[in-house]
Amino acid sequence: MSPFPVVAKKRFILASPLRASGITLSIGVLLAGIAAHIKLGTSAEEYTGPLALLDHIFDISLALGLLIVMLSVGHAVSKKFRVRFASGPEEITFSLFLGAGVIGMSVLCLGLLGLLRPWPIAALMLLLLGLTRRDLQDLYGTLKEGVKAVTLTRERQVLAALFFCLIALFLLRASTPPNTADELIYHLPATKQFVEHGSIYPSYDNALGNTTFLIHMSYAVCLIAGSDIAAKLVSLFLAIATALALYAFCSRFLTRRVGVIAMFSFFAAGMVVEVAVTARIDVSLAGMLFLATYAMMNYLETEHRGWFWLSAMLAGFSLGIKHFAGLWLLLVGIMYLVERLVRKRDHLNSVLKYGIAYTFVAVTIASPWYIKNYVWFHNPVYPFFTGELADFGQQGFRYFTEDDEHRLNSHFETARKEIPEIVNAQEEELIQAKNARPPRHPMRLWEFFTKPHTYLMSEAYHFPNYLFLLIPLLPLLKPRSWVAWLLGLSLGFLFIVTWTSWIARYLLPAYPSLTVVAAYTLTTLSERLTKTTSFTRRLPAYIVAVALATIAPAYALSMLRFNTFGFLSGKISRHEFLIPLPNSRPIDFINTQLPTTARVMIIGVQMNYGIQRDYLTDESWFATKWRRLLVRNSSLEEVNEDLKRQGFTYILFTPRLFTAAAKEGIRGTGAMDLLDRNRNPFSDETHRLGPEFPLLRNWATFTLYQRKFLETVYSDENGYQIFKIK
Repeated sequence: MSPFPVVAKKRFILASPLRASGITLSIGVLLAGIAAHIKLGTSAEEYTGPLALLDHIFDISLALGLLIVMLSVGHAVSKKFRVRFASGPEEITFSLFLGAGVIGMSVLCLGLLGLLRPWPIAALMLLLLGLTRRDLQDLYGTLKEGVKAVTLTRERQVLAALFFCLIALFLLRASTPPNTADELIYHLPATKQFVEHGSIYPSYDNALGNTTFLIHMSYAVCLIAGSDIAAKLVSLFLAIATALALYAFCSRFLTRRVGVIAMFSFFAAGMVVEVAVTARIDVSLAGMLFLATYAMMNYLETEHRGWFWLSAMLAGFSLGIKHFAGLWLLLVGIMYLVERLVRKRDHLNSVLKYGIAYTFVAVTIASPWYIKNYVWFHNPVYPFFTGELADFGQQGFRYFTEDDEHRLNSHFETARKEIPEIVNAQEEELIQAKNARPPRHPMRLWEFFTKPHTYLMSEAYHFPNYLFLLIPLLPLLKPRSWVAWLLGLSLGFLFIVTWTSWIARYLLPAYPSLTVVAAYTLTTLSERLTKTTSFTRRLPAYIVAVALATIAPAYALSMLRFNTFGFLSGKISRHEFLIPLPNSRPIDFINTQLPTTARVMIIGVQMNYGIQRDYLTDESWFATKWRRLLVRNSSLEEVNEDLKRQGFTYILFTPRLFTAAAKEGIRGTGAMDLLDRNRNPFSDETHRLGPEFPLLRNWATFTLYQRKFLETVYSDENGYQIFKIK
């Protein structure tokens, strides 16, 4: 008898106890992490010590648990459409993003029913896992095969190790408390408000909380469990899945070598990395849109209808992440029409029938986000185009009108008469800020590379992927059709967006496609040159390594500034970690020096996440909450009484809001531009300041109110002031 079965049996006998020990240890660590998280509770803000390590394990475990549910649910959905995956990475990435969409919509439904609470959410997750438990087994098998595949050769092992080292660095950044502006202005504050209320409701005070929040629903699950760090980790995992999707796409349509280059190249953009490690949604949107495009290309290549419907679902989820996903999807629709009508010469009726069906599925999936806003605000994309509400309550709601503009101007004229020197000084300061605004020409795409800081709005290290500079060489290489389509879609999207906005971050949806194009260009070029010199065979790896090295300084500076390792090891507390933020000191003053009964009003957009007193936030440059007071009252005395009736006792304010907004400029800023409904063409100030006139009006009227009715209790060198209402 052959001895090999005996050897196999011995290996099994040895492996079983080892596996059992590993599982037992993992469960023990997980339970210890949960216990530490519960024990620390609200004291985690100031805690330093060994339990911090276990609390961090809880954060990662929670994010991984949510990831597993997403994978399981998404895999079950994909099986319903009987699509055939070409590789394990393709199976994993489609499953994850489909699952993220389904879970986001499920949590939304619970939220609209007023069930955004721990037990209903836990029941939902357990139910989804129970219904899709067989899919977990399939995915486990896929992962095992994937591990075998990446360890077959020495070269693959090295590449896998390098990629995991890269991911480990990102995990370090993502495993820290939220600390970027958008996270602390509305992404997490609005989500936290929903969690505290236990429902998704019309947010009259944080207007951006009424935008599409599909990915935020996963963040809500994390916040319910008491971990905002887990929300950041979920964002990072979706970014990693996007990189894996690039590899899968290239493996199917190009080569695995191009896929490896694309997977690494995706993270060679500071723009991608800096957003991926935060609880924002731009990279997640980019991944969802890429997979919708990928699925459509699979359909056009294989003619399998399952891919078509999966693309429609992913398109609907994309519209649930951000409104302007529709711009990219419009271009995908053009690709669909050209491919079917021109290349395949299909019948027009059939093409239109399925095109309409695709649109119907996508719109239906996304519709809850838009229907709720139409019911609540009579504007499906509130607060854009109409601006925020001027008034609301039992009497109904209304938007700002021309009469309101006259009232605001009347208050402004009062301020100009009573404090003319101050108003003139403020106007001059705004004009100087406006004159300091750098010239921008966003449709000159090369300027995003040559003048990157010009196209960033208060966003450090959001640099583009300089590998994209290789793309102009593509026409010399006779690209394959799907690569050409990716380039065409990207360029169409870039020109549409830059026609109306200069913000570089808004171009992120094109980054996955452009990364594939750049990787194909670089790899194909090196293969052509290899015929003359063998050195060029490794040229793509060297170039990508240099590109990745450009993000290292940003990482080092950020980790040094916040003492990341000190936080992760438990040597410094969460509070000490956040102290370097300019807004941390006024928030700390509010949390520690103001009475627990205090109610704080925030004037203008400010980072407000972490305030532990009752407060009213703002999220735009236009100080809408202040304008509501002005149009509701005929004098500042009445404004003061109105604030007292509402229970406000303190006001958080910084004049830097107005000068910073003037320097950036309202036009071309995307969301802020769409929120701007302040039009007063008959005002002399409009001719001098243009769209920035409302900044002066708000600043001047508040300054007069401050001089009459407020007492300063806090101010710092960063310009933050806290006033007590007399």
